Amino acid sequence: MNFQSTLLRTPALFLVSALVFSSCHKSETSNGGNPVNNSYLASARSFAPGYLTVDSFIYDASHNVAKFVQYQVDSANSRTDTIYTNFTYSGSSTLPTGYTTTYSSGIPDPHQLTFDGQGRIMKDTSLNGYGFVTYFTYPGNYIISETLYQGAVTDASVDTLTVSNGDVTGEKVWGTNQGSWEKQIDFSFVRASAANPGYKDHIASTIGPLLYVLDSYNYSAYGDYTSKTVISKLSGTAWGIPGSITYNASLDGSGRVSAITPTGIGVPAGTTTMFTYY
Repeated sequence: MNFQSTLLRTPALFLVSALVFSSCHKSETSNGGNPVNNSYLASARSFAPGYLTVDSFIYDASHNVAKFVQYQVDSANSRTDTIYTNFTYSGSSTLPTGYTTTYSSGIPDPHQLTFDGQGRIMKDTSLNGYGFVTYFTYPGNYIISETLYQGAVTDASVDTLTVSNGDVTGEKVWGTNQGSWEKQIDFSFVRASAANPGYKDHIASTIGPLLYVLDSYNYSAYGDYTSKTVISKLSGTAWGIPGSITYNASLDGSGRVSAITPTGIGVPAGTTTMFTYY
């Protein structure tokens, strides 16, 4: 896994590979932000030199996530790819029974979902026969996802998110490398006061951790569908490289976050994520 994909596994924003961090003064243009975002996120569009990555959402009449579409244009390699994830619901239940992801190859990958008595995602099982499964647990103030890519710990990762006052404030990722476990990232996050464009309580408390995993392992334009507020600073180590990145949030006329822009050594000029709403 390269450094770019390491960043994509976090609630941070999509960035082109930044091999060197630098400590940056905290900057935010949110004017205190809007503590409640009454709109539903339509898309997060991440721009970086040579790349466009998009997360887009379609909701049903009850505002459940019906379709999650991830799209990327890689200009350097003349490549365009789209991943469709369609959720399935039974009757009037607000919890999906499963989803089917369809890649550009056209081959569908159906998944079965299991929830606990509080409606939290507990297990995501691929039905394609390869053994892919993710287990979710919630001890204390943590959200832990353990993914077995082929049904065994010899090819696996464990992602631990620390949650405080409804926000993700830290992340540690352990993964297997040729059968041995290694710590891959150890991040802490400072939050701003502006409302997270991707946060809705009924989504965050049920499939929010699942959306994070889906975003992490496919094309990530944003990734944070669990925290109440936006990130303002990331610091820590990724694959042994220490440092920090600062994020600047801008608001539209309705007080919603319209863009988040990262700054720091190694972050290319013009890198930003823009948001649209229903």
